[in-house]
Parts: sequence; C-alpha cells; structure tokens
Amino acid sequence: LSYGALDRVRELQEQCRQRLGAKDVHAGVDVRANLRTVLYSQTKAIVEEFDKRCIERLECALDQERWDRTDVPSQYKVILDQLLGKEQRKDLDAVDQGVERFLHVDGQHFLVVPAVLTLIQLLNDYLRLCMEFETLPEVIVQRMCSLLKMFNGRTHQLVLLGQAVSKETLKKINASNLALCSQSCGLVAQILPSLQTHLQSMFAPEGAAAVAAAASSGSTAAARNAAALLVADLSKIAKEYDDHRTALFDKLSSILVDRYNFHAKKWFSAPHQEAVESASSALWDGKDGAVAAPAAGETAEEAKGPLDILAHEALDGFAKEVMNMYRVLLKHLTGDAVRRIFAKAFQDIAARFDQRLTQEVAAPSPPYEDEIGRSLGDRLLVDIAFMHERMEKLTGISTPLQHLLVDLVRHLQTRLPAAEPLNALHP
Repeated sequence: LSYGALDRVRELQEQCRQRLGAKDVHAGVDVRANLRTVLYSQTKAIVEEFDKRCIERLECALDQERWDRTDVPSQYKVILDQLLGKEQRKDLDAVDQGVERFLHVDGQHFLVVPAVLTLIQLLNDYLRLCMEFETLPEVIVQRMCSLLKMFNGRTHQLVLLGQAVSKETLKKINASNLALCSQSCGLVAQILPSLQTHLQSMFAPEGAAAVAAAASSGSTAAARNAAALLVADLSKIAKEYDDHRTALFDKLSSILVDRYNFHAKKWFSAPHQEAVESASSALWDGKDGAVAAPAAGETAEEAKGPLDILAHEALDGFAKEVMNMYRVLLKHLTGDAVRRIFAKAFQDIAARFDQRLTQEVAAPSPPYEDEIGRSLGDRLLVDIAFMHERMEKLTGISTPLQHLLVDLVRHLQTRLPAAEPLNALHP
C-alpha cells in the first residue's frame, strides 16, 4: 500500500461519482485521508526502529574497531555500485566471494577498516528503504545524514582525541591508525557526491507526468521536495569528512615535528664530537663523503665516511624516524598524501630551526675552532649534508626534502654571524 495506490483509489472514486451523475462534489467518502494517517504512522514506526538498529550496529562496529586494514569482500563492489546508482540490484549470494586489497571508487583506491564497510552497507540499506517507502523519504534521508555525521564524529573522538586508548581498544594511537582513519574519511568524502547525485535523481521531477502526479498527491510532492532539500546537506557532510581527513594529516605532520623537537634538544644542547682530521679534510677538500662498503678485513665502523664521522649523533636518530614514518605512510596512503604530510612537517621544522638559531647557541672550544670545517656553522652544515645523504633514497618526498634542506642552509647563512669565528659558516 502506497500513496500512489491511494491516489488510484481516489481516481476510481471520481470516475464512479461522474458515472452516477452526483451533483454534490463531496459525494462519496474520501477514504484516503484516514488511510494516509495510518500509513504514515506505521511507516514512521518502521523507519525509527530501522534507524535505531543501524545506529546500534554502527556504534558496536566503532567500539570494536582496532583501525587495522582489512580485505574487501567482492560483494562490497556490488553494494557500492547499488549505493551510487551505477547498476541494477544483483543477488549478492551470486557474487564471487573473493577479496581485494582496496575498495575502488571513481578510479581511486582506498584501504578500509571493518567499520567503514559496515557504514557503506548501512547506507545502502537506507537507500533501499527510501525506494520501498515513498511516504517518508525526507525522514529516511534525514536519518541517513545523521548516521554519516555520527560516524564522522565518533571516529574523530576515537582516533584524533584518543578515546580508543582510554576505552582500552588500542594501547596507543600510531601513525598507521591515523593513516587508515584518514583513508576512511577520504573514502566517504569520495562517495558522497555520487550518492547525492543518485538521490537527487530519485526525487527530481520527471516532466509533465510528475507535475500531474504532484497535483493529485500534494503530500507526496511535499515529502519529495523536503527530501531533495535534505540531500543538499550531503555536500556539507562531505566537506566535514574532508576537513577531518586534513586534521588527521596535520596530526601525522605534528608527529614528525615532535620527533624533530626531541632530537633537536640534543642537537643544540650537546656539542658535536671533536672533528677527525682525515674526515674534515676529505669533506672540505671536495672528496666524496659517502659511506663506503667495508673493505676486506675492515669493520663497518672503520668504513664510515666523513659525513658519518662528523655529523651529530642526534641527526642519525631523526633521519631514522623520518625514514620509518615514510615507509609506514607510503604503505597506507597515496604518494600525494604522503608528500602533503611531509611538506607541512618540513615547513614547520625549518621554521623551528630558524627560530632556534635566533637564540643563543653555545659554541665551546673544543670541539669548535676558528677553522674551515670546524666552526659550529660548518658542523651544522655537515649535519644537513648528512640528512640529505641518509634520506635521498626517499624519492616519494624528494621535493619537500629538497625544500627543507635549502631552507636550513639559508637559515644558517642568515642567522650565524660572521663576526663570531666559532659560530661562523665558512664559504
């Protein structure tokens, strides 16, 4: 029973009235009014119960989520196509039961966690409900939008605000968890424009036939118009997901900056080890400072090149952390996302390096001397060269890294006064 069926009953009533020649326009009882009320109340009760169960299911999935990658069962491709209106409904039982590493949306590939797969399935269920119950489309769309906002808000609390740790679901929030949460946000933000288009097509007028139908069923037209207005909110929700993804990227950048701050304390507080004459000469005479492979009978320590010998030990720890973060992020994110994260982090690091140089930097003697390759400025320059040597194989972030190194050298040239021999940077 639907509003369309009730409208058909009204048409039959009108035909009967005309055949009977009834002059009173109110002849006959309009049975639609009471039935519409009954239909509306029963449908609303069904929608509310359905919505309650969906919320409970999603909350359960989020409470149990460990933010580890999961494979994507093949049936989710069909579910996603149905959700976005790309093909007719298929029998999910007939779909190949294989799995894939990614969920593909409009040519983009996303790693997923179990909770976001649950969200996609529930959104498709809401869409089916919207198709099957034409009496309350605006209520169903409103509940769908609320579910999307709830998922975004809860993931923000669990991951960015660390509630997954306080709830003891995770011991700590690591870079992998943050990256996978950003993938979930990016996936939903990518889906919503197509979902919006699909829903708009469901509620859009279809020419004269739709106008005539609206005239005979004002309440149906009003409900569809209200639903269409609510569908427009999906653009705002997509932006909220995109903003959440940006906040997760910023958090990853801040982790890199925090690790720089940790190593920079030692870098600027503990003097370099005293320069080794052979290593210093090798660098400043223009010889290759790369790390050589150990020769026969030579230990790895003996085979170290000038950069390894002269560079501050704090830089080795920082370089290792950068490389580890790069490998983790490249495993979970696209190359563009990784570059974006490192570009922001390196920009902040360069600014902090510059700020530190404006403060007093101790240059005790020894190890620093008023000689080429032995002043504080020269040793810091060696440190920068060491970072380049250690990280030059990180080709995915070569441009942000190059900008960082150029900025660091520029700050050295600007901030270290030539009037102080122990601090000066030699040309």
